[in-house]
Amino acid sequence: MSAAIRLKREHIEAMVAHALEDAPIECCGLLAARDGAVVDVRRAKNNEKSPYRFDIHPLETKRHLDAIEENEQELAGFYHSHTGSPAVPSPTDIRMMGPLFGPPYVHFVIGVGDPERPEVRVWHIDGTEKIEREFEIIE
Repeated sequence: MSAAIRLKREHIEAMVAHALEDAPIECCGLLAARDGAVVDVRRAKNNEKSPYRFDIHPLETKRHLDAIEENEQELAGFYHSHTGSPAVPSPTDIRMMGPLFGPPYVHFVIGVGDPERPEVRVWHIDGTEKIEREFEIIE
């Protein structure tokens, strides 16, 4: 299977750091890419302030999307954390993201139930289905 997305180790570390800092609240953010590789991890505020779900305010999303476009990047996908469950999209995640942000957008889920061993997995959410994909670390 080919990688759904390429990114640097520092991007993984940035998502994990955000997840650990915001725990027990789920963190969330957007991923900007150029030529199929992540170039920026854009932290967002979880309006839900919940350990079980996340929501990014539409105006904040617009600010991120405008900045991505201004920097001649493209939206590659999203990330969020699970603070007490595995790094697998929940039914709520699928319901929220599937209708508008299916492939090619990727969805990283960062599991930090065990903060000493964060789990990083990437998915495509296609309608009501979650499909685990691979990511490639580039230097």
